[in-house]
This record gives sequence, structure tokens and C-alpha cells, in this order.
Amino acid sequence: MVKYSTISIPKELHEEIKRTVIDDPRYGYKSVAEFSLEAIKLRLDEIKSTLEEEKGKKREKIQKIVENIKKKLR
Repeated sequence: MVKYSTISIPKELHEEIKRTVIDDPRYGYKSVAEFSLEAIKLRLDEIKSTLEEEKGKKREKIQKIVENIKKKLR
């Protein structure tokens, strides 16, 4: 069973989403909630991707530092 929580957005934004996305059948959204859920998931994916890139860059930097230390110790 899926549990839900409620979030609030400004009324103007809600109306803009409805007018722009929901009222136009080309986009295929049936509700502001459906659009919002997808938008949130997409943004979370972007953030997670950025965090993974940052982790990779930090790992590379640490590896280079370790390699430089090893070279200096030889």
C-alpha cells in the first residue's frame, strides 16, 4: 500500500501548471499532482547524478594525491 503526503505550492504556480500542462492533452498529464510527481522525480535524478559526478571527481583527486605521495616516497 502506497502512503502519500501532502505538499503545498503557491496557488499561482498550481494554476500555471494546470493552464499550461494539464489543460493541453498533448502532454498527457491528468492532474497537477501527476505532473508534480514526475517533475520532482526528474529533479531528484538530476541531483543524484550531480552528486555521483562529484563523488567520482573526489575519488579521482584522492587517487592522484595517493599516487603523488607514493611517487615521493620511492
